[in-house]
Amino acid sequence: MKSRLLLFKFEINYKEMKLKLFAIFLIMFGLVTCSKDTYDTKPTLKFESVNATVFPQPSVIIFKLQCTDKEGDVVDTIWVKRVSKLEPCMYLDSAIGFPIPDFNPSKNVKADFDFTYNYPVDVTGNGGATMPGCTNGSASLTDTCYFEFWMHDQAQHVSDTVQSPEIVLLNQ
Repeated sequence: MKSRLLLFKFEINYKEMKLKLFAIFLIMFGLVTCSKDTYDTKPTLKFESVNATVFPQPSVIIFKLQCTDKEGDVVDTIWVKRVSKLEPCMYLDSAIGFPIPDFNPSKNVKADFDFTYNYPVDVTGNGGATMPGCTNGSASLTDTCYFEFWMHDQAQHVSDTVQSPEIVLLNQ
């Protein structure tokens, strides 16, 4: 009789344990699969890639960036700064603001940007931003630099600054 009572208690405990484990599994599954809105009021900017790290003349340099914003008001300004590691080329270091075209973003926007420079002249015939080569007097120099990017949204919230890898601009 006692052994039968012990078996009965074991079966009850076993079923309760399975039920508790199943409940824990459901809670964990819900936490993993239910994502909340992760976009912030302040826009975020992420550096994705650049099409190369060494550029002869003439070249087209394409930076790929991604931004997110909770309000979707990212259509204001993106800033780009070239930072040279070569002292004679530091005169080229300046921040330039470019307007972001109005693309009618919605709230919780995630947008990809391609930012293109022509080095040192417009090789595409499409206009666009042209990046001058580095010179020291009349001699052209090979420049090692990197680029910093940040943006403002329409409410003047400023994203963090992101940086490209080092880029070599050949003098040729």
